[in-house]
Amino acid sequence: MAALTRSRRPAGARPPGQAPGRGRRRSVPLAAGGVVLVVACALVFAEGWLAAGHRQPVLALAQPVAAGQVITAADLETVRVSVAGPVSLVPASRQAEVVGSTAAVSLPAGSLLAGSDIGTPPPVKGQVRLGVALKPGAYPPDLAAGQDVDVLATPAASASGSSSSGGAPAALPVGEAVVLSVSPATATGGSGETVVEIQVAADAMPQVAAANAAGQIALATIPAGG
Repeated sequence: MAALTRSRRPAGARPPGQAPGRGRRRSVPLAAGGVVLVVACALVFAEGWLAAGHRQPVLALAQPVAAGQVITAADLETVRVSVAGPVSLVPASRQAEVVGSTAAVSLPAGSLLAGSDIGTPPPVKGQVRLGVALKPGAYPPDLAAGQDVDVLATPAASASGSSSSGGAPAALPVGEAVVLSVSPATATGGSGETVVEIQVAADAMPQVAAANAAGQIALATIPAGG
């Protein structure tokens, strides 16, 4: 009968195939380094994702334009950029407004379009532009560019109290206009008058200019659909 024998391992001996304890201790800093690398990569990815999320579609020039040149749709293209700082770039949503405007300065192809690069569109045939100085109370407080207004010739101060019927003379309409820009009184040298650029029919220009020269002019907004 065969005898069974059992070998004994000396105290502290490792089983066959067991890695030394030092290998386990070395794996701890390696694992920590891997975690740091993963976190760093995640932060870089997150930063890039956020930057891409803040890229806005703006207008740029597909071809060069000269100062005074009318901008056409073929001159424009849309690009996405990260907008930061005080630069006022023109959003792509305003393309319809930009087409037909004039370039205020000469610009090469690829230039991002800023608000200051765009001039006012040329007046249509039969229309003229002029600036009028309005006294406080001679225009609506919410007057803004793009509004349709009636231009009124107001009575002289001496005539306002000399009406035989006892009532103040009425202001007379001299034409209709479109407001192009409004310069508040604070920007007109402290005169207290607000300078408004308007576009009127050429045949109404003499009356409007005369009322403005006499300081007897006012604007009244025309209600929508009116």
